[in-house]
Amino acid sequence: MKFILSFLILVFSSFGNAQEVASMQLHNAKKEQPNVDFQNGKVDVTVDFKSKKVKGKVTYTFKTIESVKSIFIDAKHMIINKVSLDDKNVDFKYDDKKIVINSDFKSESKYQIVIDYEAKPKKALYFVKDYEGNDQVWTQGQGKYTSNWLPSFDDMNEKLEYDLTINFYKGYEVIANGKLTKTVSVNDSIQSWHYDMKRPMSSYLVAFAIGKYDKVVETSANGTPLEMYYYPRDKHKFEATYRHSKQIFDFLEKEIGFSFPWQNYKQIPVKDFLYAGMENTGTTIFSDAFVVDETAFIDQNYINVNAHELAHQWFGDLVTETEGTHHWLQEGFATYYALLAEKEIFGDDYFQYKLYESAEQLTELSKTKNATSLLDPKASSLTFYQRGAWAIHALRNLIGDTSFKITINNYLEKHKFQNVTTNDFIAIASAVSGTDLKTFRQLWLENIKFPSQEALDILAKSDFIKNYLGLAQERTQPMVGKWGILAKALDFPTNDYIGQEAVYQLEGKNSPEIIALYDKAFETNNIFVRQAIANTLSTVPKDLQEQYESLLKDASYATIEPALYHLWTSFPEKRKEYLDLTKEIVGFNTKNIRMLWLVLALNTKDYHTSEHQKFYLELSGYTSSKFGFSTRENAFTYLESLQAFSDRSLIDLVDGATHHNWRFRNSCRKILDKILKDEKYKKKYVVLLGSLPKNQQDFLKKKLTP
Repeated sequence: MKFILSFLILVFSSFGNAQEVASMQLHNAKKEQPNVDFQNGKVDVTVDFKSKKVKGKVTYTFKTIESVKSIFIDAKHMIINKVSLDDKNVDFKYDDKKIVINSDFKSESKYQIVIDYEAKPKKALYFVKDYEGNDQVWTQGQGKYTSNWLPSFDDMNEKLEYDLTINFYKGYEVIANGKLTKTVSVNDSIQSWHYDMKRPMSSYLVAFAIGKYDKVVETSANGTPLEMYYYPRDKHKFEATYRHSKQIFDFLEKEIGFSFPWQNYKQIPVKDFLYAGMENTGTTIFSDAFVVDETAFIDQNYINVNAHELAHQWFGDLVTETEGTHHWLQEGFATYYALLAEKEIFGDDYFQYKLYESAEQLTELSKTKNATSLLDPKASSLTFYQRGAWAIHALRNLIGDTSFKITINNYLEKHKFQNVTTNDFIAIASAVSGTDLKTFRQLWLENIKFPSQEALDILAKSDFIKNYLGLAQERTQPMVGKWGILAKALDFPTNDYIGQEAVYQLEGKNSPEIIALYDKAFETNNIFVRQAIANTLSTVPKDLQEQYESLLKDASYATIEPALYHLWTSFPEKRKEYLDLTKEIVGFNTKNIRMLWLVLALNTKDYHTSEHQKFYLELSGYTSSKFGFSTRENAFTYLESLQAFSDRSLIDLVDGATHHNWRFRNSCRKILDKILKDEKYKKKYVVLLGSLPKNQQDFLKKKLTP
């Protein structure tokens, strides 16, 4: 249940040449190698799935601004076979982190360096098996750095144009930054994919994904090819997954007021991704958890992530922060424009409510020791994303739509393919609007405390928010005095959020008047109101049994799951009927309903008793690496509650505890630590130790050692 805010509740003036030069000098000073300009990187690598290695060469062309005695290129834990400078072998030093080339590099001269290398990356390049057992490889450079698989530049201020040639097995799709110019057969089993980029970018945005994919190509209003990839088995989920994609693209390009800066735009789902999505230049890689069917779309769609990663193509890829202090210029803008895209699709009430929700969260964060200013490079994601979005929304509210849009256009035009600071953005906003933004900067960017009252003042301009807050104020009032207010909130047509709030205020209460209000809530047929009932009415009164049972037929997996559990616990005599009614429902990609069904079936007396072993094996089987980590995590949680780990699921748990996805890994480690306190499981693991891969054996031995 949501809780109310503590406060009850969110014409370009060009600079002179001297200023332009000073600004560029300031930005160059941020570069680790300010007197060297790397311009182009030609990558030619072979990816070997069996050995989990990448090997090949990268050719960098660069020019010197001033004379330098050495240059360096970041490269983590690689084997550097050879380095040549202008076609001549050159001595180099390599400390497992950087390749350093010493030479007499002359001022204002051009050079070319070629690095022949191989790597078996522990970060940034991941090898997995997809759900059909096919090879899948994908990159994730941000935070972990591309220099783990490609000699490149950890310094995001170093921007250059990359062209990629990637060699892999035939029969697969290789998708990378830029435009695919050709594919060439290397031999009977290997094919070469050649991708060309036209514009510079930071190295952390270099990316590729390899797998078994089909795709649909649409064309945006401005002629940009939009390539949307999917697993062949998920053809029936394509429409729901990519729904509104072209609309989002066209809307953002128009709203931002600056043409999409890259040759094309590709989106690729991958298994066990580290995050929701990643805005690699022209090539968004996202978690296949967002590949959804028609029903899942209601509760767990790709819209926000889709719009967020697309907005980054301007804010993050086209213009990039100089350092973490200015991270909000990327995440705040992407969050804000994604919310605007959702507003276009779901309406203004949705937009206002999401701002209200984030204001609640930021207000609560302000009360904790984790609160920071927006300009703190160690700020939380909530701060960078949501407070950043709020700062932009507040600025727009302050200077007006026209000045705001001119500011955005001029900001992108002035700093395109460069790196930026907060001062760069604020200077343009101030010049365009003619407004002194010192107070704005202090309040929204520098203060540790979130400006809750100012956010409320902005929110209160919305009639919907006024009505919502008016209803929310009734939470502390006795039921006897607000029957009419709650009943009115449930009048047709019921607002999603006001209707939900009315249901939340009924929670935990039971009387004839309350039953009548629940009846009215059911009759709204509003899927979100009914979802609120399913989540909050955990003990179902007999008078509402029939209405509550209808929730099992709602087109929402987030409704069916709690409804099934609450009915099963409230009416033991009908457990078999409820199980029969839901036995074919799988739910989200996490198989949330199917796993709940299996657990309930195993705990229902005389229900298909002869199949209980089959049910248990199915539940236990979901811990396998054949499934995505969210599904596996769900299964581990249920098995822990049942204390029913099989030998196979115990092995899978150790596999999970050494997984590349840190959230899943940490979850598995917590469960592993708990069960190792049980001597029974400790003895089992001693026996199973020899059946594990070496890295997992080493990990488990440490756990078993007192």
